[in-house]
Amino acid sequence: IKSSRLHSPHRPNLLLLLPAYHYPKMSLSSSFELLSFQRKVKDALQTVERTLELERKPQLAADVDHTYGAKYGLVNLTSNAAIIAYVNCFEKLGLDAAVLKSIDKTKPATLRFDSSTACKFLQEVKVDVPMERSYEEKEETTGSDASKKTTKTRVMKAVNHVKEFHWEVEVNWSISVYSGTSVEEKKVVKSRTYTTTLITQSKGGMVSTNLPPIELSISWLLQQIDMVELTSQFKVDTEDGDTKTPRRNNAVQKALDFAAQLRQWCQGIESNFFGHFQKHLLQKHNPAVQKPHTFTIRHLLGVNNQYSIFNPILPLMEESGPSDGDDGSNGVESKSIIELQCSNDNNDEHKTLLTSKDISKLLNEHAQTLEGAFNGIEESWPSDSSGDILSSSEAVLSLLSNHLRELSAQYTETMSYIESMMENQLIAAIGKRLTPNDLDKFVKFHNARLLCPMPQPFSHDIRRPGHYPGNVSLYHLS
Repeated sequence: IKSSRLHSPHRPNLLLLLPAYHYPKMSLSSSFELLSFQRKVKDALQTVERTLELERKPQLAADVDHTYGAKYGLVNLTSNAAIIAYVNCFEKLGLDAAVLKSIDKTKPATLRFDSSTACKFLQEVKVDVPMERSYEEKEETTGSDASKKTTKTRVMKAVNHVKEFHWEVEVNWSISVYSGTSVEEKKVVKSRTYTTTLITQSKGGMVSTNLPPIELSISWLLQQIDMVELTSQFKVDTEDGDTKTPRRNNAVQKALDFAAQLRQWCQGIESNFFGHFQKHLLQKHNPAVQKPHTFTIRHLLGVNNQYSIFNPILPLMEESGPSDGDDGSNGVESKSIIELQCSNDNNDEHKTLLTSKDISKLLNEHAQTLEGAFNGIEESWPSDSSGDILSSSEAVLSLLSNHLRELSAQYTETMSYIESMMENQLIAAIGKRLTPNDLDKFVKFHNARLLCPMPQPFSHDIRRPGHYPGNVSLYHLS
């Protein structure tokens, strides 16, 4: 909303009522859990204060007095932080700087996940499995001397004869990127192919499968990156006529659409690929003599809980403002392949925002904790060449898919938080939540002052000789 429209001296300030009239009423409980989000951010503040300089006290934006323009700056900072955090995760999946620069930007770019299993019957084997039950037989013999007696005990154990069916299973999965519709020319950035032996106790049930590909459009993400400088350049166009609020504009809506698609892509990997592991491979492996597995599907899906990865998407401001503003270079060596684009805008509207230097430090903390989790998995899980069904590559894939879902959810909640913060401030300034009925009363009140004589309600009597009188009226049904 432009200020020139809000302060026109020739007409009542009706535009203040338009957000509640044109847009659906936003409920904090329906969009996101405010208390849960605030708790997550306050838990992260301990890491933020440790990362920044001493005596720095960032807070949630709603707890800091700031201008309306600062909300746009906050959206820009958190959006760029989300973009760099996404790229940090994609780098671990093989989408490094060289691959990003090699993608054809003139065509839509797609990230694709493929997986398949090929089964081949090997042999049928009979296995004797000792059972827990046993039988004892005692036999006493007497020698020539009647005083000498010998007792012999014979123990017989039950054995179960089990037929095993051995299968050779080849599992192949890959992550690739391609431009346009050239799927055949896709560039594989991460993959694993291995062969293992599964044992079942029935000859049927093992079939080769090709799971449907799971695709994610990354065109929007690439458009936000300056490939020459390798910097993130997201910014809301405040001069665009479609920009209504820091949250309700085309730039943020596209960012939210990408976050939703990213979340769906990660959920597809978890449900389809890892679900296939659980249902068709691990559960069907049933040898006669069970051997304990070091890692199971439960360990795989819970690997994200073993490591604390910092989430840098935080709507933070500071009461006093940082001591040094952005001067074109933040002076922090980035640990990410994409850096935050520095801003030279040091006006009073943005003095409560964290600087590019501060955000770069938080992004470095994210890259560092992500690298620590990656190294921990490489040390504790079997290597790719081990031949195990679950290796470090599957553990990394599970970790990153979970963390990418957390990043996209945090970004969505952050945008909802900024919008709800502005909504609450507007309600506090007006004194109530406005509805279309309030707008109708407002217009009627001012029409009565502007128009003279005041319009009367439409109501006319209808009279016919020999009949009771009636009337015709117009009513407004709310």
